[in-house]
Amino acid sequence: MRAWHVFGLTAVSAVVALQPSMSQRPPQACDQFEAALRTNPNDLDAAASLGRCAVRDYEMIAPGGDSSRLIFRSSWSTALRALRHAVQIDPSYSNTYRPLFRILFAETRDGCSFVTGDCRHVAAVLRDGDTIVTVPRLVVLNSGSDPYAVVVQQSQTTRRENLIEARDIARRWAAVAPNDPRPHEYIGRALLGLGDAAGAANELELAAALGTVESRRALFWDRIEALIKTDRGDDARRVLDEAVADPGRDTTLLGRYTVTGLNALLGRNRPNALTALDSVRFRPLWARRDSTLRANPPRRDTSRSVTELLAAGDTAGARRALARVDSSIAPRANVITSAGDLTVYSAQQHLALGDTAGALARLEDIERVLNSRQLRFAVTRLDGGRPWLGHAWLLAGDIAAARGQTAEARKMYSRVVGLWGGGDPEVRPVVDQARARLDSLTRR
Repeated sequence: MRAWHVFGLTAVSAVVALQPSMSQRPPQACDQFEAALRTNPNDLDAAASLGRCAVRDYEMIAPGGDSSRLIFRSSWSTALRALRHAVQIDPSYSNTYRPLFRILFAETRDGCSFVTGDCRHVAAVLRDGDTIVTVPRLVVLNSGSDPYAVVVQQSQTTRRENLIEARDIARRWAAVAPNDPRPHEYIGRALLGLGDAAGAANELELAAALGTVESRRALFWDRIEALIKTDRGDDARRVLDEAVADPGRDTTLLGRYTVTGLNALLGRNRPNALTALDSVRFRPLWARRDSTLRANPPRRDTSRSVTELLAAGDTAGARRALARVDSSIAPRANVITSAGDLTVYSAQQHLALGDTAGALARLEDIERVLNSRQLRFAVTRLDGGRPWLGHAWLLAGDIAAARGQTAEARKMYSRVVGLWGGGDPEVRPVVDQARARLDSLTRR
């Protein structure tokens, strides 16, 4: 489950949710489908059924009764071989594709045992030649590190081969079903995972055009991530606005804070997004919050800022003040790392003090949050509200240009122009600066 490794703290609730009840029956074993394929390897229905059964089967067994070395009851490699054979026989038989891609795109595999009542296992999905290896390991909670993040990181070591195979299979499917949006969805997702955001954006937009309201809803995060990564701000804003206006939108996947954060990333100040969705439930809570703040106003910080100290010529004091700022935003153990306009402020002040390395470190903190995981999870770790990211990109471009890194400078300036160019009037000065510096680089 992707959300486990992303949020870490939700692992406990996820484990509880999966905990098998003794009043339930274990999931269906896949033996009958394997037997049917042994009888007839060309049975397409049996291959599709085996694939669906295998990806749903989280049951583990204890070989020889040794519960200390549990293994998965169903082999994903066996299912994958059958599904590959099925699409080779008939590439137009669409039932085989969903389980096939479920395996090829998977980053983790969860495991439970109805015998032991234990539902705290997860496996990395590793490629070994043309087989898939999933060895379950016990999840140890509160161990100081996120066990799911470790497993996902391990899966990344061989995931590229799975994505290449998924891309190639989806392309063959698209060749026999050119008006079916599904192969283009899978091509786009594979390309996005392979780092080809431009190709992914084209495929995903084609899938959206061919698809339905429901399929576009499911594609939202992949589409907007590909568009943002290719600096297509106008298209990204269009897709976001369509999603927000969709009455069937799943607000657990695209809630009010995320909408606000995406708008800020795209150069728009939309604080009303915080109240536009599900606001009735939260009005009493906000009223109590406002009442508490009025009764207990926060103490005013009378200490001088880094900017004020620098203006007064107190360099030593400015360095001490900046150290306090950096301490307040430094990553802490077992705390989700985030970034915001205070991170940009720190970078600017490091630069004002002549510390280019310190400025770059803060800007890298922002990029790390943006690129360490899928956008849908990264955007929740960016301080939303008013737009601020463009200032970070502009500063990064200025530093790169000063260091003679023309390609990197052009990339950052283009990001400002591409993502903020159609934003609110308040971001236009930043866009104008980026455009002027981009033109200057082009003339060199």
